[in-house]
Amino acid sequence: MNVKRYVVAAIVVWVALFILEYILHGVVLTGYYRDIENTLRPANSMPEFFVWVLLGQLVLAFGFCYIFVKGYENRGVAEGIRYGLLIGLTFGVSTTLINYAVHPIPAGMAVALIVGYAVEMGILGVIAAAIYKPA
Repeated sequence: MNVKRYVVAAIVVWVALFILEYILHGVVLTGYYRDIENTLRPANSMPEFFVWVLLGQLVLAFGFCYIFVKGYENRGVAEGIRYGLLIGLTFGVSTTLINYAVHPIPAGMAVALIVGYAVEMGILGVIAAAIYKPA
């Protein structure tokens, strides 16, 4: 494993994840979140919990890249797209279906989350593949 490229990939993926999550949750899903705001933390308490968002995204970025590196086949960007879409569908479908069953989210929001996570992870897979190369 090329540790330096792994760490660089994970950090770049972390930054990209932050941006993509803002676009998905802060822009695309804003209307849905307004519809269910009474089930969420109050907006004014979010700064207090923001560090947990960053930590969760950091763990996701490093785990995402570690799994990619362990299965690395040196097939370029196509490998990254394939990996990202598989992770996105697995993560997006499973967590969204569970959240749909447990939390009062609208069906449209669930579909948007599944598609959004697949797109996000596909992009992150491209980034990981573009940055990581073996020593």
